[in-house]
This record gives sequence, C-alpha cells and structure tokens, in this order.
Amino acid sequence: RFNGLSMIADYYMEELYKEQNIVPARVTSAQALTEEQKQSIKAKMKKITGADDIKLVTSVNADLLGGFKIEYNFLDADNMRDPQNALDYSLKTVLQKAAVGQGVLLDELQDAVDTGR
Repeated sequence: RFNGLSMIADYYMEELYKEQNIVPARVTSAQALTEEQKQSIKAKMKKITGADDIKLVTSVNADLLGGFKIEYNFLDADNMRDPQNALDYSLKTVLQKAAVGQGVLLDELQDAVDTGR
C-alpha cells in the first residue's frame, strides 16, 4: 500500500504545479547566490516560461568557475528529474566554446583549469 503513496504524492504535486502555474527551476552556480540574484532569476524565468511563480532550487558547483546554469521544464517536476530545457551561462562553458572556436583541445583546457595553469 505504501508503494503507491509516493506515486499519488508525485501526481498531486504535478497537478498542483499545473493548477497554480508554478514552474520548478534548478540553478547551479559557481558561488552561492544572493537573495537579490535569486529574485532576479525568478523574474526572468517567469518571463521565459510564462509561469505565475518559479520554484527555485539552488546549489553550488565551483567547477563552473563562474556564472550559473538553469534547468527547467522537467518531465518529473516534483523530483526535478529530466530537464527538457537548460540555459548555461557558466564561465566553464564560455571557455570551452571559445577553445573549440580557436581549435584548442578541450583536454588541454581542462588540464589547465584543474592545475591552475
């Protein structure tokens, strides 16, 4: 009986998000976001998604070097699994794209980042 309980809870949350027009979004940043930054991201995500509210979940990953990534439009919104859309404004990605554009090997770039060269 308890096996079905989590499925019922997931379904309820999915329906609640739809009814209240709430879109979950996960932001991973190189440094902890300030409250002002969180509010700014929520406002921009409301415009992008057309949602009335954004359920913002944040985490820190120093490997991004700077900036942030946003994932949203999850297939499993309550558990924030399988994002269908992402925006990547991380310094790591900017450097990788620039390196590819210049013909630099990504492995060499990663080694330089890892060793601080």
